[in-house]
Amino acid sequence: MDEALLRPYALYEAIAASLRERILAHELAPGCPLDEATLAQGYGVSRTPVREALKVLAHQGLLQIEPRRGCCVAAFSGADVAALLDVLEVLEGFALNEAALKEKEGAAPLSHEALLQSAGNRHACELVMLLREKLLLAGGPAYQRKEAALFSAIATALGEALARRDRAQAQHIWQGYAGERRQSLACPPARAGATIGP
Repeated sequence: MDEALLRPYALYEAIAASLRERILAHELAPGCPLDEATLAQGYGVSRTPVREALKVLAHQGLLQIEPRRGCCVAAFSGADVAALLDVLEVLEGFALNEAALKEKEGAAPLSHEALLQSAGNRHACELVMLLREKLLLAGGPAYQRKEAALFSAIATALGEALARRDRAQAQHIWQGYAGERRQSLACPPARAGATIGP
């Protein structure tokens, strides 16, 4: 049985999940100020669970909270996006190499998440997912659709390379994907010396 189904959500977690969806959909756009009292009224709750939800999202980098100034949705500069991609590509390269070592014959990653899980390192998976959320916020819904299409275009070939344990081919496919992802975000190519995998 799925443990997530059995785990009760605290009210602030449910509010944080709702706000996260609204932020990533750009319903609450980057730079948008968030008023604790207005949000509490909108959710029909006191300010306490809203305040806790905002702290969670700020800790995850989706919000910026400044004392006596309030809270707003995080906004990312081009340099921020390039830095996020630099770190993300290193972690994805690690996950890709691990997946190539562990992949079973005939198994193919059908999604980005499945690829990360097949690497068998939950810490790398969690970090990659947090970084991807920041990119989704930076790029908005149009980027989200483009990135999903880019991954879909390589999923079969990548799965076949991993099933053969062909790390070189898997890395080549992934580097093409990563380069196109950078282009879709209008970022320069990866810095020289920043590699995906060993």
